[in-house]
Amino acid sequence: MVDRNQLQQHAREVEALRKRFDEINLRLEQVDTVLAEHAITTSVLSALTEPTDKASISTHLPIGSGVSLPYRHTGNEEGTALVDLGAGVFGERPWSDAHAITDQRRQDIQQLRDELKGQADQTEANLAEVAQKFNTLAETLQAQAASPPAMSPAPVTQEEEKPAQEQPSQRRPRKRGMFGNDLTLDD
Repeated sequence: MVDRNQLQQHAREVEALRKRFDEINLRLEQVDTVLAEHAITTSVLSALTEPTDKASISTHLPIGSGVSLPYRHTGNEEGTALVDLGAGVFGERPWSDAHAITDQRRQDIQQLRDELKGQADQTEANLAEVAQKFNTLAETLQAQAASPPAMSPAPVTQEEEKPAQEQPSQRRPRKRGMFGNDLTLDD
């Protein structure tokens, strides 16, 4: 025998799993954005550290709001970059070290992304399982409601004996808008 409480419990579980699945997917999108940023940084640092015959490197560095600053590095020695070392502390490191740090961070973030993807897959599987149980229970409850009860009829209570007009109304009174009978957002 399926009851409404069991069905409601499964509905709440489906909703909770759906919410968790959406949150994980949002995190995945955020991690993908960070990974793309690290991929660009890694490729730029890789190009800077490659041995070339050129003695100078020239580029523009964006500082925000559509403004960029010219940057020029001359000489055969490796240049330096400011690297966020954590907790808002920046350190000046050679390009090769900055490349290694950025690449390690990218790998760590990729590992985090893989773990999130695993959680998303597991949550999606759980969601499908619980949703299937919910659908099965709902169909069973519908079938039970459609079939006539096999037991004797339930005794009539005093409240059911009252005429329909004497029973208090269960409807809430309509809220009136600020301007008389206009509809509000609550309607």
